[in-house]
Amino acid sequence: MLSSNNKLIGIFLTLLIPFTGYFQEKEYIETNVKVNRFVEGTLVTPYSDSLVPLVIFVMDSGEINRDGNDRLSRNDTFKKLAVQLSKKGIATFRYDKRLLIMDRLGIQIGDLSIQNFTDDVKTVVDYFYKNNEYSSIILTGHGQGSLVAMHAMTEKVDGFISIGGNANTIDQIIIAQLQEQAPGLDKNAARAFAELKVKGRAITFDPALSSIFAYEVQPFMRTWMQLNPADIIKDLSIPVLILQGDKDLQVSTDQAFLLKEANPDAELHIIKDMNHILRETKAGRIANHKSYNEHWTPIMPEVLQKITNFISETDAQKQ
Repeated sequence: MLSSNNKLIGIFLTLLIPFTGYFQEKEYIETNVKVNRFVEGTLVTPYSDSLVPLVIFVMDSGEINRDGNDRLSRNDTFKKLAVQLSKKGIATFRYDKRLLIMDRLGIQIGDLSIQNFTDDVKTVVDYFYKNNEYSSIILTGHGQGSLVAMHAMTEKVDGFISIGGNANTIDQIIIAQLQEQAPGLDKNAARAFAELKVKGRAITFDPALSSIFAYEVQPFMRTWMQLNPADIIKDLSIPVLILQGDKDLQVSTDQAFLLKEANPDAELHIIKDMNHILRETKAGRIANHKSYNEHWTPIMPEVLQKITNFISETDAQKQ
């Protein structure tokens, strides 16, 4: 029979095993970082004895938080991607868009421009560049974030990844979508966009378009439509990766091919059965939309593979 001491040791070891396993699985450090009053996010750093590359995520349009979620849905896309990349030896920083803190800071929507988002990206790049703790810096933009990231590009950035990004200006995108989904409204929208571009305000538009041309939104929309992604990406001399899903309901594969056409040196991958939030979907539109609120589903492994390979190659080129 075991002595009392041996029994105690046995119980202690039994309790220790699951806790030891837990700590071994935690292969990264998560830190909350406040860059300035507009930018606060999460830095995920892998355990490493040497410098590692850093990916900075720039989120899509709307009130998107650091994890990739809005107020009505939770998919945790960039939270998941950050953890997975850390296990590949890659650090990440993701932050809440300033739209989420406007009320607290007393900022009105009419005071915002696309340049505010660009300034936030530049501030983040400068912050981590000054630390001199990373082997390279890669900007990764999702949706609208693709345009914002490439517009914020500086010599401090070593590579750029566009995920589900458009090549055309936002007015062209909206007009094309209306032409397909609401024929007749596209012409009305085209006139309103022209009025907004020339006069600074759009007044004569169909009430059905009020969400697009709301009075308080127009100043931001005017600055957004002035930026042409295809024109910007063609001037990038750093390595570029373009990722696009063929089941993306928000951005068509045509846009990815146009980005590639504008920058022939870019690496392009169209991922089969991938939607806008990097999930696999083989069903119809309803299931596709439903996945936006299914945070437990995995990111497609091809995404992680393509991003990891690109970062490794970009990092090696810099050395």
